Amino acid sequence: MAHLVSDTQPAIALSPIPTRQIILDRMSGDEDPRPPFVGDSELLAEAFDYARRAHEGPASLGKTRISHPVAVAGILASAGFDEEAIAAALLHDVIEDTSHDSAADISAGFPERVGGLVAVMTEDDTIADYAERKAEHRQRVLEAGPLPASIYLADKLARVRRFTDTGQRPDPEQLEHYSRTVELFGEREPGLPFLPELDRELPHLQGS
Repeated sequence: MAHLVSDTQPAIALSPIPTRQIILDRMSGDEDPRPPFVGDSELLAEAFDYARRAHEGPASLGKTRISHPVAVAGILASAGFDEEAIAAALLHDVIEDTSHDSAADISAGFPERVGGLVAVMTEDDTIADYAERKAEHRQRVLEAGPLPASIYLADKLARVRRFTDTGQRPDPEQLEHYSRTVELFGEREPGLPFLPELDRELPHLQGS
């Protein structure tokens, strides 16, 4: 599957959005709830609608709301990633955080490259220990190539910014995971996008 996910990010014309925008606050009346970066893209519209149903509907396990994958996708859109990468970001938590979706479901409804990226972004739930599960996932993402690694870092950056914006503090295990991510990715792939931002913003949580 590595050939599906190891490519870099060809830029496309996209309208950037503020990476910390919480779109659920605007989901009322006749306003289109889709974030601006969706634009006229059928793929991004389908990915957003799918992710929104998964995270806000009865299949949700309550771990993630649609605002998080939108924040991750917004970070990628603002950096000029292509629409398949952005679609994968919108869908990246669907398998982990819903009760019925699987990699096969994603692959059946979206381009093969999107399905491959989502599969790489999904933790191995057969590993019960938190630290071991996170370590396996970090390694697997790095081995898959720079594109999934970039989505992974955007995911962590969105989480850190959410904690900062809300004044909440992650638990020690989560902070340790973020720190190990910065350390490992910095050693192996120091040129990855979003790594400098994560390295700069994470200490604010560690010192709070």
